[in-house]
Amino acid sequence: MDIDVKGHMMFDSGMNYGIKDWWIGTIVLMVINMAMGMVAVAIGVTIVGTLFSVLVGWASLGLWVGRLRNRGHSDAMAFVLRIIIFPWGLIECAFMGSAE
Repeated sequence: MDIDVKGHMMFDSGMNYGIKDWWIGTIVLMVINMAMGMVAVAIGVTIVGTLFSVLVGWASLGLWVGRLRNRGHSDAMAFVLRIIIFPWGLIECAFMGSAE
């Protein structure tokens, strides 16, 4: 799996993730977020943890947008509705196949 980080973080229209890529990316981002949160608490600088949480949140949003593109959604409103209505967006990203 070759990921263009810049394209991912800028929501490039070429980013298109399958279900396996979405799960791997989600798990990796959760582990990074937890580890950096623990480091921030250990050193006593909560602003570091907050900054990493914002960065991980942005990366997660890029992952969701790429997965929803794979599902066949290209309209901005389709992204917004599925991300705001979190349970449906999660079901669609995590369990439903790609649009072919």
